[in-house]
Amino acid sequence: MNMINEKPNKSGGRRNTHSDSFKVQLALEYLNGDYSCAQIARKYQLSSKTAEYFVSWYRKNHQSIMTEEPLEIEDSSLSSKEVKALEKKLALAELKIAALEKVIAIANEDYRTDLKKKAATR
Repeated sequence: MNMINEKPNKSGGRRNTHSDSFKVQLALEYLNGDYSCAQIARKYQLSSKTAEYFVSWYRKNHQSIMTEEPLEIEDSSLSSKEVKALEKKLALAELKIAALEKVIAIANEDYRTDLKKKAATR
């Protein structure tokens, strides 16, 4: 289930690159601790180096966005289990967003439209 965007390269041919939403999905599966990089690589039929690159790409481009302004909790009444459960819910929500973005991208290709742009101009 590889999500691939095809983009022309400089020589005029086409090369396959994976979509950002696919990279995010893969990285979050690894960062949640559900799978190792090798397991994820096998699951998506990628090389281990590619899976590792997607994780480092996510850390560089997306994880810093989430951690720029950490919340300061005055009363740390949450147990570590509760925090871990909330982190897992957040990761699942991010996966859902990535999947929905891919659905929109596919619909845009199939119907030759820009659903995000039309929704924003209403």
